[in-house]
Amino acid sequence: MKRFTISQEGYNVDEVNRFIDVVIKRLEKLNSENSLLQMKISSLEEDLENAKKTEAKMSEAFMAAQSASEKIKSLAREEASIILEEARNNANSIIHESLVNAQKVEDESSLLRKNIVVYKNRIKNIIKAQLELADELDKYDIDKK
Repeated sequence: MKRFTISQEGYNVDEVNRFIDVVIKRLEKLNSENSLLQMKISSLEEDLENAKKTEAKMSEAFMAAQSASEKIKSLAREEASIILEEARNNANSIIHESLVNAQKVEDESSLLRKNIVVYKNRIKNIIKAQLELADELDKYDIDKK
């Protein structure tokens, strides 16, 4: 606290005026600083509001991206399931077709074996008949006239 010298008429006017000047300068400086700080507070509050809006938008975007990601994963799982089922069906179809073809080849092979046995027996019978015929011809003497 400032103490002023006392004169006959009261406080020393020059000291009081100088003190008032100092107080005025300090008040002006404080008012100026206060105005700057108020402007900074307003700016920071505006920035905070913008940050909150941006955060809300980013949160919405994140949620939308997460939802889209889940949908894509779900669709991918469904598609994989469909592809797997089609592959199983195709594999079963191929196996069935192969078994049918194998059976057909086996049947044809069996028929060919039977035909070979039949033809061998026919050839044997023809050869036997030819031998018998040759034996019969031997009975006739061709040189006897």
